Amino acid sequence: MATERTSDKIIKITQELIQTRGYSAISFDDIAVRVGIKKPSIVHHFANKGELAAAVVDNYRSMFLGLLAQSANSESAARNLEVYFQPYLQFGESGNLICLCGALAGEFSALPESVQLQVSGFFQEQHNWICQQISLGINNNEFATGLDANATATWVLSCLQGALLVRRAGGITTCVEDAVLTIKNYLRIS
Repeated sequence: MATERTSDKIIKITQELIQTRGYSAISFDDIAVRVGIKKPSIVHHFANKGELAAAVVDNYRSMFLGLLAQSANSESAARNLEVYFQPYLQFGESGNLICLCGALAGEFSALPESVQLQVSGFFQEQHNWICQQISLGINNNEFATGLDANATATWVLSCLQGALLVRRAGGITTCVEDAVLTIKNYLRIS
């Protein structure tokens, strides 16, 4: 069995810390303690916090794009969205984790430009994919007719991201589940 590379451990721990604390509230010291290495070992892999954050977001985007590509193999937009909802529902069950890019969006102006571009790219990819699924669902008569695919995609993404924040801050344990159910009802997914 192969051991996890140090750079992968650093990325994994940094992602978790950003998702629970935020970008501005973490340091290389925090990461080094959690990974079990010395701070210079992080600098060996990532020259600065911005470079590390960009690598974390790149990894996260790749994971999400893989999920979207996998679910898009289905010709059913309803099934594709069911797959898409799963990470949000898992974050909601955790109670403390939120979407990495949602966490970073809250600190957007404090982020290095390279990280801002990654976060913006993530949201654009998500929006475009949801928009495609809404259009597919309308064309396949899976979803209500008369929906504006672009506006609906914006609403779906905003609803899911917002539900995670409200779940964390408000302690409403069913917030994400309720958001997913409301989206399904709006789209008329049974």
